[in-house]
Amino acid sequence: TSTSSRPKSIKNLIDNEIVQLKSDLDLLLTFNENLLHFDSSIVKKAAKTKVENFMKTLSNAIDTQAKVSKGRYCRESKLENLEAASNILNVTEDISRTLASTLDVGSSTCIKLANISMTVMKKQLSDNTVSEWEAGDIKVTLPDQSNIAQEDSSVTVSFTSYNNLGSLMTSNDDFMSPVLSVNVIKTHLHKRSIPLNKPIEF
Repeated sequence: TSTSSRPKSIKNLIDNEIVQLKSDLDLLLTFNENLLHFDSSIVKKAAKTKVENFMKTLSNAIDTQAKVSKGRYCRESKLENLEAASNILNVTEDISRTLASTLDVGSSTCIKLANISMTVMKKQLSDNTVSEWEAGDIKVTLPDQSNIAQEDSSVTVSFTSYNNLGSLMTSNDDFMSPVLSVNVIKTHLHKRSIPLNKPIEF
């Protein structure tokens, strides 16, 4: 007898990739902390490479799932797709925090793939200045302000655009708008959101 094979769970696949990425990044940061005279730029490059490879796998998994969702498992997979998308957005914040820890004030790291773009930047807080980012048709401006700054008056922020993530977040398979994630990195942040005195502009 023949049996139809059910597509692999995208949530399980992504969760496994997230666990592996976090493990790899933790090892890199531990290595960096233990070798005080080690060239930090090597760790910065290695961390970026790990994240790039993770995002390539992520993008391929999303594209594959978008095709599967148009088939016989569409209704059954919608909830799982939404959970997978939520986990992706949550790990984006974790990734941003890790990449930020490899940066000096005045520097940034950028990742640009076919469907995913990410920039993490660290800068000194200044009056009447902004953090700007563009990816495709997306342009974001976040004004500098004291409530997003660290205790050392530095500002660390990440911008990430997922061009194909929307297909996991809606019942509309043809949803094409990119999903944007903006994260402010602070050492002591007890809430998931920060009230802005100067609003973000899109």
